[in-house]
Amino acid sequence: MAKKYTCFSSLLLCGLAVALGAPAASAEELSVDQMVCALDPGCTLPSAPRRMRGITVTASAVRPGSFDQQIVFAFNSAELTTEARTQLDKVAEALTNPRVASSTIIIHGHTDAVGGAEYNRVLSQQRAEATRQYFIKEHGIDPSRLKAVGHGKTQLLLPDDPNNERNRRVQFENPHYAEAAAVTRPAPAAKTPPAAKTPVEPARTPATPTPDDM
Repeated sequence: MAKKYTCFSSLLLCGLAVALGAPAASAEELSVDQMVCALDPGCTLPSAPRRMRGITVTASAVRPGSFDQQIVFAFNSAELTTEARTQLDKVAEALTNPRVASSTIIIHGHTDAVGGAEYNRVLSQQRAEATRQYFIKEHGIDPSRLKAVGHGKTQLLLPDDPNNERNRRVQFENPHYAEAAAVTRPAPAAKTPPAAKTPVEPARTPATPTPDDM
């Protein structure tokens, strides 16, 4: 009976978690090295995007030279939670890595599709700016390197699931990644096709003279 009660309690708690909007299991988090590699055009390691198994991610939400982080803000607010500060400390470690320490970084704020367009744009801008200010004040990052931009719900990561919490994210982008990559990784030289071989005419055996030729 006790075991049955425990199972029922677990199911009840799970149901409450869903009803209250508790976050589902998060996608795989990137390591600091993976963040650096995502921003560094000279990185030769394969990219390691967040795993979204079984979910279609819109192409417009994937920017070259960028990575996404689920930063936890207070509900309906741009106030950074304790968890958010811990997450941003990790991102700051990547942004101050010597490989990208001189790069400009755009901080893109995104929301899900709940609420009005203008409200979400303003909220996402405030959250992106709160992130920027945290890097400046707590980690001494040069303000001129950081730009905050709020997109609201215009660039959903999961357009087929617009209210999914994963749409509420902060994206960090090196806007000069593509042009730097073109210099850092020049296109391989075109292979010169082998020269056509001149056909060799087979040697002719002299004809044996006939009486008429003599």
